[in-house]
This record gives sequence, structure tokens and C-alpha cells, in this order.
Amino acid sequence: MAGQLSEYAYGKIKIRVMKVNRERSGKHDVHELTVKTLLYGDFADSWTTGSNAKIIATETQKNTVYQLARTTPCSSPEEFGKIIADHFLKSYHWVRKAKITLWEDPWARIEVQGQQHNHAFTKNTTERRYAEVVHERGQSPQVTGGVFNLIVLKTTQSSFECFVGHKGSYMENDKWCTLGEVKDRLFSTAIESTWRYASASADFNACYDKVKAAFLDTFAGDPVKGVPSPSAQQTQHEMCKEALARCAPYIQDISITTPNLHYMPLSSLNTPKHMHCSPDNQDVFYPIDGPSGFIESTASLGPRSKM
Repeated sequence: MAGQLSEYAYGKIKIRVMKVNRERSGKHDVHELTVKTLLYGDFADSWTTGSNAKIIATETQKNTVYQLARTTPCSSPEEFGKIIADHFLKSYHWVRKAKITLWEDPWARIEVQGQQHNHAFTKNTTERRYAEVVHERGQSPQVTGGVFNLIVLKTTQSSFECFVGHKGSYMENDKWCTLGEVKDRLFSTAIESTWRYASASADFNACYDKVKAAFLDTFAGDPVKGVPSPSAQQTQHEMCKEALARCAPYIQDISITTPNLHYMPLSSLNTPKHMHCSPDNQDVFYPIDGPSGFIESTASLGPRSKM
């Protein structure tokens, strides 16, 4: 039996746009976005017969993004995504659904003599803001926000003890366990998180700032005393709970992944002991790319439903 076409969509990727908003006061605001468009609808013939009669060229989709950027301040990737999706549904009646994915690379104002500059900026962070808008004809748009590559590190108050293969765990003897317990270690991760908005009219910028602040505050703790991290899983869940609390009722659930970024004590190198290679070394570490741990979870205000 021949295979049947069951799913299909097409669009344009890597549409890069820089929008500069110029206020009369002389203050400028910049937003650098990378956009992906994906359209679903009544154009199966292009796959089954080769007909392009209902195909909206991906070049046209790219042009649409640029022209819409001229008429909107692009104040948040979520709002801009809503505008793009709405345009495709209103302009082409055979398009059933539009999925718009956006990444924003943040620019920060340069400070000169303690004052933020009106029109000079620097990229001083590794993070990328994320948004996705899925708008199906006849329904309200579903909006997702997110942050990628938010790198954090703390140099103490993280431990890893009583896991399987050690005393006090569920199974104290495990011949495959070679890792020793650690009472105090470096803890670093590159946070990736997405959250679903309960409303397509939420204050997206405020929610983004609140989620990011909740993650950083919870991870770091008190600026002097810090906060213990008995497990990376517990810290991850506390971060999500705090984000939900600060953004209630605008976010209904939040998902997060925290891959370990390992910094190993130099004393674990298989080299002869010298000044910085002693068992009690606490000041010199070397980063490794992998293998590394990977942890994910979701926290919800209520039952999680599928998009």
C-alpha cells in the first residue's frame, strides 16, 4: 500500500530583522529578532501533484515579516508573532493555521559616567528570549514565552549526597556506582525554559522579566548567605514554583531543563600531585563539555493540557 500524506506545512526560517524605535527625545530602542514562519492549510496538492497554485512563496513570507516590522514597534516577540500570524490568516483564506517562532537577542544600553546611553548598546549576556505563537482559524492564539541559554553559576552551597550506591539511599550497594558523594561543589547550568500564557493579552515583557528574576533569585538565594541546593532537581522545581507565583495568573505552566555545566576540581586529573593538584583543592577547576547530567520538569497551576 502506498504511503498517504498525513501532515504537511512549510515556511521560512532564519528571517533576521533589527528594529530601531526612535523617540523624539533622542532615545532609541532596539530589538534584534530571528523569525520562523510555518503555515498549515489547504495546499496538499503541492505534495501530491506538484501544483503550486495555493503556495505562498517563502520569499513572500520573509517580505511579510519585514514589512510588518515597519508598522509595529516589535515591543515583544510575542506581540510581533501575533501580528504576523494574524496577517497570514486574514490575507489567505486557505491558510488554516500559522505557527510563528521568534528568538530575540537582547541588547543592553552602554553606561557612560553612570548614565545609560540614549543610542549605544552592547551585547552583555548569552541568553536568548523565545516566543511561539500558534493561531488556528476561528480560535484564539496560543502564546508561549521562553528563555534559552541563561547561564548561572554558584561556587558553594551545592551538594550531592545519599544517592543510589551510598549509605542512606534506597539501594546502598550498587556495583555500577563509582561517583563519590560531594558536600560542597560548584553548581552551574544553562537554563532553558518555556511557559504557556493563560491569555494571549498578557503583559509579555513584564512576565519575561519576572520569570528571569525568579530563576536568578531562587538559584542564588540571599546575597550574603545564599541558599543550599541539596539536589539540582529541588532547586529547579523551586525556581519554577517561584516563577509561577510571581506571574500568576498569566502563566498556566512552565517547563525547564537544566543541563549540568561541569567544572571539575583540578585534583581529579590523573597527574602527579603538585600545588594545585591536591585532594583538598578548592580554587582551581577545569570545565568539561560532557558527558553531563540533564534534568527537566514542568510545574503547573492546574492539569496540563496539550497545545
